[in-house]
Amino acid sequence: MKILWFLLLGLSAPLSACVHASHGVHGMVVLQVDHQLIASHLPLPFGKHAHQIVLQISAELPAEIRLALQQKNLVTLEPEAFALQDLQQGKLTSFNAKLYLGHFERGGQALGDVKVSVQRKLLDQAVGSVSARHQPYRIALPGGELLVNPIKGEGDVDEISYQAKGKAVEPLYFERADFAPQAK
Repeated sequence: MKILWFLLLGLSAPLSACVHASHGVHGMVVLQVDHQLIASHLPLPFGKHAHQIVLQISAELPAEIRLALQQKNLVTLEPEAFALQDLQQGKLTSFNAKLYLGHFERGGQALGDVKVSVQRKLLDQAVGSVSARHQPYRIALPGGELLVNPIKGEGDVDEISYQAKGKAVEPLYFERADFAPQAK
């Protein structure tokens, strides 16, 4: 009987290590800024999705998606399930995803699969970690700055803008639905 317990314990430890609490489908919005692809994790105000993560990525995108990005249309990714912690720690450098024109959870049009390579992490902040912060996170890019609204919690917005050097701020993405209380 002791041998059986040791076998079960020996098998369960590696299996539990494989599935981290942050494991799940971590949707992302895709933006094109100065010929660079940017992916921003679609956070929620609590739980395993409560992280603002912005990445510089590369991917072979179909012409239809490239045109949609140039026209500032909403493009999202539905990645294969992974542990967000692995992405945060740099252990996950690529993943497969489905591309959507529109929001992948709200009737967007699926346009095929893509392999996404993470070039570098630009921002990684827990939602609510900067409750007193009123200014956007400023991420320097070669031609200007990406401005990311700090999400303080429920009722807040996920907002990303870009300011090219010497130009006015250009809104890129604004999403309120995930943070607003549900209408009754």
